[in-house]
Amino acid sequence: MIDKEIFTKFDKGLDKSMLPFSISKVKKWKSNQAQFVLTYIYGYPRTTNHAMERGNAVEFGLHQMFTKSANSNECFDTAINYFKSATSFLEEDPDDKQYNMIAPMVEQCFDMLSPYKDSFLSFQGRIDTSIMGVPFYGFTDFVFEKEDEILIVDLKTKQKFMPVHDDMLQMAVYKKAFDENFEKPVNVKMLICTPKRCEFVNYIPDEKYIKEIEMNLFQCANVFNACNIADDLKSFCPPKLDETRNCWKGYQQDCIDSATKELEKKNDNKKGLYKNK
Repeated sequence: MIDKEIFTKFDKGLDKSMLPFSISKVKKWKSNQAQFVLTYIYGYPRTTNHAMERGNAVEFGLHQMFTKSANSNECFDTAINYFKSATSFLEEDPDDKQYNMIAPMVEQCFDMLSPYKDSFLSFQGRIDTSIMGVPFYGFTDFVFEKEDEILIVDLKTKQKFMPVHDDMLQMAVYKKAFDENFEKPVNVKMLICTPKRCEFVNYIPDEKYIKEIEMNLFQCANVFNACNIADDLKSFCPPKLDETRNCWKGYQQDCIDSATKELEKKNDNKKGLYKNK
């Protein structure tokens, strides 16, 4: 078990608490610890892009088939309007490639999800659970309640048809949360969709996924526990050198300054030792 209070020791001054944890936070900790610190400790806003909003647009358009009995064309119109609105503030140039993916993705996913219309239960419903005593939350894309099972479908829109390992961590948390709250068997699937291919991929339960999450939680907790103030995290979580965002450059310089001060301290200590000899 992990003392969950470790993760809230730097919450003072933040708009949001570090808890509950989420798979997004685990993924960020795994891939870029410094960016994790920037986002969840220093409060820098998470960025979005046309590819991310394309996925959100497809999901939002498709949910209309369940809540408003929309046909494929109506789902497409909703998705396009969502995409235009969500990307209107982005500084990067409009991405026609992402825009043009929406139509074939909506059409394919509509056909794949249509058989489940009568068993629709929720869209973007919140789930809550805990891992090693640490609260976790997330949001499921589509949930269906059939006579003999609960079916969770997580939609992944991609340019290439390729299941990703970290997606399985997400599915494991979904299944854990639903197993704790439903008596019916819980089945979890990903619906992976590219402009030319759309297929279900079954999640095969395996304890290794939860174990991997636990390992990352322990690692993160150990780093937090070793730090007295938030700025101490810079010694443990240096930035990647290829980052170019302005706020990142500031963080990089802070890390360099911190490292320089530590080096100067060590050199001063060495000089003192030599003087004493």
